[in-house]
Amino acid sequence: MENLDKVTVYRAGGDDYTREDLMKMEPVCLRALFRERVHHTIEVEIYPILLGKKKMPSNFGFQAELILDVWKARGFPDDGEDFQWGKKYMEYAAKMRAGKKVEIEQSLPTPFTEEEMLVVRKLLWERRSVRDWVPGKPVPEAMIKQMLEAGRAAPTGCNLDIVRFIVIKDREKAKMVWSDIPTPMDSCVLIMICYDTRIYKTVGHDKLVPQNMLYDCAAAGDHICLMAHALGLGAVWLSCTKKTAENFKKKCGLPDYIEPALHVAVGWAAVGTIKTLRLPLSDMMI
Repeated sequence: MENLDKVTVYRAGGDDYTREDLMKMEPVCLRALFRERVHHTIEVEIYPILLGKKKMPSNFGFQAELILDVWKARGFPDDGEDFQWGKKYMEYAAKMRAGKKVEIEQSLPTPFTEEEMLVVRKLLWERRSVRDWVPGKPVPEAMIKQMLEAGRAAPTGCNLDIVRFIVIKDREKAKMVWSDIPTPMDSCVLIMICYDTRIYKTVGHDKLVPQNMLYDCAAAGDHICLMAHALGLGAVWLSCTKKTAENFKKKCGLPDYIEPALHVAVGWAAVGTIKTLRLPLSDMMI
């Protein structure tokens, strides 16, 4: 293995991280930095290199190797899904540095069948916002988990995984969340979608693309609402004012680095709402 002690890890808009810096870094930030470096230094580089469009740098994959080496030196487990993904790319990078041939073992996207497309269209065009739910009919835990898993599957900028969830079932706690509709907690569950600001500060994206944190939360909210509809539930995606978010953080005792972005109210639909329709596509094209 190369001498990783001489390797530094790039940070956008700031000084590079040394091994010593990484040994002191908060675990959640170190893990996110690993995913981000695998993404930017291997994943987005490997395909142009394999296609002969770009020359492979001599230190290809070194930054990710250093972070993983530090992670393991600190005694943390590296068997998570994100690590398995990252280590696969690191394996490819190591083979390429050794002059070995690499073939990516993944199939290309294939079109859905017409039957599958019917399901896709049904989901996309029949999902609607529901604001009235059947009282006294709780959402099963298994369904809540399925919705959260859908949110977890949503795209995330630079593979940073900054989205965090808070599930609220208690009537009094729900009062801390303002929205344009009353939230009867005997009828629905609230899923607060938040983001961890420490991670963007770690990689330097808080100065470059801070808006991406909200995009990630929006993507998660959309996935949750789609899964809710697929499960036969009714959901509505709601935002909150800055003041409400601050009050919620204070009353819930959330740390400073966790910021609420939006929330989804979900339950069993009490009425069949009229699906909102959109402008003609021609009017939306610029």
